Amino acid sequence: MKLETAKSLLLIILIGTSLILTFGMWNYRAEYEPLNDDESIDKADLGGGQKNANDVVKPNNVVFKINGEFYSYENPEDSANLFEDIQTWEMTDLQSTDTEEKTADAEVEIIFPTGVPLSLFENILNTDRTLTSNRNFYVDRFYIQLQEEDQLLKVYFVSLDGDEAVEGTIHSSANYEQLLSMFSNLSDEEYEENHLLTETARNIYIPVEEKTMQSFKYTFNTIKSADVRNIMFTRPNLVSESKSGESLMYRTDDRQLNYTGNGMSFINVAEWNKEEPADKSVFQQSLENINEHAGFTDDYRVDSYTDDSITYRLYRLQYPVINNSYMDLSTIYQKWQSDQLSEYTRSLISLDTVANTSSKKLRDSDEIISTIKQNKNIADIQDVQIGYRLTVEKDVNGEDYALLEPDWYQRVNDSWSVVPEKNTGTQNIEGGS
Repeated sequence: MKLETAKSLLLIILIGTSLILTFGMWNYRAEYEPLNDDESIDKADLGGGQKNANDVVKPNNVVFKINGEFYSYENPEDSANLFEDIQTWEMTDLQSTDTEEKTADAEVEIIFPTGVPLSLFENILNTDRTLTSNRNFYVDRFYIQLQEEDQLLKVYFVSLDGDEAVEGTIHSSANYEQLLSMFSNLSDEEYEENHLLTETARNIYIPVEEKTMQSFKYTFNTIKSADVRNIMFTRPNLVSESKSGESLMYRTDDRQLNYTGNGMSFINVAEWNKEEPADKSVFQQSLENINEHAGFTDDYRVDSYTDDSITYRLYRLQYPVINNSYMDLSTIYQKWQSDQLSEYTRSLISLDTVANTSSKKLRDSDEIISTIKQNKNIADIQDVQIGYRLTVEKDVNGEDYALLEPDWYQRVNDSWSVVPEKNTGTQNIEGGS
């Protein structure tokens, strides 16, 4: 082959290779496009709505107590509606009182999933003054008593440790009559009788009647990894990325984000002044932070609370949702150090539409109570509730869906597990924080 011919062939090959590479670059679209300005970062969000204290601090039970008997609404939606009414009632004459048990012929007990600072109720109830400035005054329930002689309602808050109590008064005769009429109709079908468990960590009420409930098959949406990355890093274009199977890890020198497709886990190990107290409570910090990136993608409510951490749990049809996977898909958890978010784990799915339903008959209350009383650690049980077990499964076409199945759950050390079958001899350790 002549030298000139060889040069021509080589030139043709180089030109062809260049055209192929150029075409490939034109048609290649990176999965993660770098962000170079703050304006683009600000637009990243998780697609949820804005929430306030009223939306995320809600009771999980309302119990009517009269002459040693206990009743609740059969439909928890009715309990939710009653609490919404109570939130509008004007409460005055707030003052500290002794912690001795106040007795009344008729009383409503409003129970929350966990203890929260009493000061939170200033944003939830219609009070005329500050409830307390003591940050250590935590309550997990309050009581409304009917005072027949004066035709008014007395409200009592007692701290978890039993050392402090605050009382208030609802002077409205209309509110008094509203509650009185409910006590007069507790035999109606909309109410159901409850058993009381007192050997547990706190008083627990369990409906007497056997229940049949629906299981649900939901389609769901998943939040994109790029959106999560852009929220958790101020300069996402400088974040390093590594991939292993279906998991992604983003990191800088002081931050790390693990994305599994259905959940995320974030840690921030930056140095900050741990001695300097936070200006805001962990509740205020977390609420503002999650609202900033529209992170309340479903009905999430406060489920556990400490001075530096908070967990919000997903609810569906007024029942708690519980997931037992490594990356909990039923909760949002945050931990704060001073004014800095140090840990953040959460579900990245949002339930969409119901694709299918089926009925499930739950175990009766006698069996549940018998099983609980067999537990040698009954004094550690904080709650017993009907909840929905959330699992992610695939249909015949290989498409993911979320299955919600009702069952009886018990809570120990802020972790939920299915109440074990009767006389199994072992306790089910399956749990979700």
